[in-house]
Amino acid sequence: GTGILKKGYHLYVKYGDVEGLRNGDAVQVAGLKLGKVDDVKLQPDGVIVRLNLEDKAIVRRDSLARLDYQALSGTRFISISLGTPTSPPLKDGDTIEGEIPPSLTDMIGQVKDVAHSITDLADSLNQNQDRLLNNVDTMIEENRDALQRTLDNVESVTAKLDRGQGTLAKLLNDGSLYDHANAMIADLQKVSERLARGQGDLGRLVNSDGALYDDVRETVARLSTTATNLEEISAQVRDGQGTLGRIVQDDQLYQDAQSALHSVNRAANGIEDQSPISVLGTLITTLF
Repeated sequence: GTGILKKGYHLYVKYGDVEGLRNGDAVQVAGLKLGKVDDVKLQPDGVIVRLNLEDKAIVRRDSLARLDYQALSGTRFISISLGTPTSPPLKDGDTIEGEIPPSLTDMIGQVKDVAHSITDLADSLNQNQDRLLNNVDTMIEENRDALQRTLDNVESVTAKLDRGQGTLAKLLNDGSLYDHANAMIADLQKVSERLARGQGDLGRLVNSDGALYDDVRETVARLSTTATNLEEISAQVRDGQGTLGRIVQDDQLYQDAQSALHSVNRAANGIEDQSPISVLGTLITTLF
C-alpha cells in the first residue's frame, strides 16, 4: 500500500565542538529515538546542528540537547531532555540550548589534576608533620623536669587517694558519706511529708485554710493601732497636755513640791524645841 511520508519538524542547536557528530546520527527524546541529525555546519563561532524530529517528539523551551556517545562503540548521538510540563513547546525552526558533557580526555585530565593536588597535599602534610613532631620533641625536652615533677605529683596524689588520705580520698573511699547523704534525704522526705499532712506548727502554717493568716493579720493591725495610740500619747505628753503632760512639762509642780518639803522641814525643826501644845500650834501655823 501507499502512505503519507511524515517529515516532522526541525530544531537547531549550537555547539562549540561536535566531537565527531555526523549526519544521520540518532536523536533521542527522553531515551526514545525520535529523530536524527539532519545537517552539521561549521560557523565562525561554533557548529550549528539541525535536528529532524518526529511530530510526536515534544521538546520544550527549557529542554537541553546533550551531545552524548555510546560507551562501547563511541558513536555520537544527541539526547534531549523532556523539560518541565509548564514550559511552552518549541516549534519548527526554533533553537534549543545545547550541552556538551566532559569528554573522556577531559575527565582523565581532571583526574590527573586531582592526583597532583593530592600529591602536593600529602607532601605538605608530611612536611607539617615533621615540623610538628620536631616542635613536640623540643617542647618535651625543654620541659622534661617539669613534666617529671608533675607526673610524680600525680602519682603521689593518686597514691594518697588510694590509701584514703585527705578529704578527697575520704569522700571517694568512705561509704559513710553516701549513708549520711541517704539519711539526710530520708529525713528531708519525712519533713516534707509532715508538712504535706499539716503536722507541726510549720505544717499547719503551710496547710492552713487562711484562719492563721487572718489571726496574724488582725494581730498586726492591733499592734499598729497600739503604736498609733502610743504616738498620740507621747505627743500629748510632749505638748504638756493632760495630767501626765503637765507633770512632765510644768516646772511649777517641781517648785511647789520643793516649797512643801521646806515647810515640812521647818515644822519638824520647831516640833523638836516646843511642848506638845506649842507643837500643834506651830505645825498649824507653818502649814497654813
